Amino acid sequence: MASKNRIQVILNKIAEGNCEEVDLRFTDILGYWRHVTVPARNITEIIFKKGIGFDGSSLEGMTETEKADLILLPDVRRIFEDPFTDRPTLSLLCDIVDPQTGKPFSRDPRGVVRRANDYLKDSGIATETLWAPEFEFYLFDKTSFWHSQGQSGYRIESIESPGSSENEESKGLVHTSSTGYHMMFPVDSLHNIRSEIVSWMIKAGIQVKYHHHEAGRMGQVEVEVQFSPLLSTSDNVMLTKHIIRNVALKNNLASTFMPKPLAGEPGSGMHFHICFRKNGENIFYSNKGYCKLSGTALYAIAGILLHAPALCAFTNASVNSYHRLVPNQEAPVYRFFSGSNRSAAIRIPVYADSDDSKRFEYRVPDATGNPYLSMSAILMAASDGIKRQLDPKELGFGPIDKNVFSEGFNTSALARLPENFTEALNALKADRAFLEQGEVFTPDLIDSYINVKKEECARFFGNPHPLEYKMYFNL
Repeated sequence: MASKNRIQVILNKIAEGNCEEVDLRFTDILGYWRHVTVPARNITEIIFKKGIGFDGSSLEGMTETEKADLILLPDVRRIFEDPFTDRPTLSLLCDIVDPQTGKPFSRDPRGVVRRANDYLKDSGIATETLWAPEFEFYLFDKTSFWHSQGQSGYRIESIESPGSSENEESKGLVHTSSTGYHMMFPVDSLHNIRSEIVSWMIKAGIQVKYHHHEAGRMGQVEVEVQFSPLLSTSDNVMLTKHIIRNVALKNNLASTFMPKPLAGEPGSGMHFHICFRKNGENIFYSNKGYCKLSGTALYAIAGILLHAPALCAFTNASVNSYHRLVPNQEAPVYRFFSGSNRSAAIRIPVYADSDDSKRFEYRVPDATGNPYLSMSAILMAASDGIKRQLDPKELGFGPIDKNVFSEGFNTSALARLPENFTEALNALKADRAFLEQGEVFTPDLIDSYINVKKEECARFFGNPHPLEYKMYFNL
């Protein structure tokens, strides 16, 4: 009945003439947002029951040519009016259905989140899991890049760059300190643009915590959001990236979530703050535990750190990701947990010390990962740790309350994260059973994902990097 009522609300909105088009949006296996647009007058109740067909074989890794037909089925619980179209447009997020079986399509990333959520509840571990991502990204004034036979390179410009002081347009308002972290405007030239981004996020139903300039001095910024359930958070990641890109374009800026777009400047991650609740109780909290973490939370941490190499295949899903995961670049390299220690892969914010606020932060992921697959994989690793009651201390994962990048610290005994994307994909191939529990990640999904990403890695073989010319041309 609830769905029927929601359908009628949408049909009434269309009948009132409040929208001219309806946009049906879905996410492919690589994490790209796709859409098909329908004239509003063509929308009837049938579309919510039978959906709209599309060719899944045209998208990498989704389905084979001989099984190309798939169906988009609108989710009436998640709608929003897109402010970036010329025509009034109502957007609906969609699930993907297999037309032959009428069941959810196994490689639909949104369906993976649904299955992960059901798995957690059915396991009895928790009744709800809440997530809060941090959106780190760069906004550049000019960006160009090229790669063809005999030439390859990129050029990035930012009015905030220390090198822009010679530019009359900068008025001398450049980042002259070593970090842009929390810098004040007008040196923070992006305050108003972030405020515009946040305004649209709130209108779209996303609860924002705050925004600020990040450490990168050529336009790195951050927006943090409040906790929301697993599926809502995954949807919000896609919607937030859409808002950021369109607001940037409207302001004649280029936005990027690349983990490492600039040498010598901090990379951009997508840290996830995570907590599990059972019947309203935060099961990650204990007044007597390390940093007020419960045993259950420690089990979850152990599961994530144990499976971290395989998780990286989803959470750090690009060759560029591993340019960020290097020492002394404000990103984790080793698999350990700690309290207020930002060199750790998992950090427990010490200021979040109450029953209501206790959580931990997984600092490894970045925004090249498909959020549906990344978050589901992290959840499955945490669940595996809880079910097996893995002890992070016994596994050598800490806690370590010192900066492991400081001079003289012996890191030889610490377990590392993968050093490149191929290593992460190989780890996923070897360590995948925890993901396949409850058929959350189906074997065909994992196989297809690995194959597509292996081909992606292969494109870098035989392609010299511009830096190689500087280092080796005259050797």
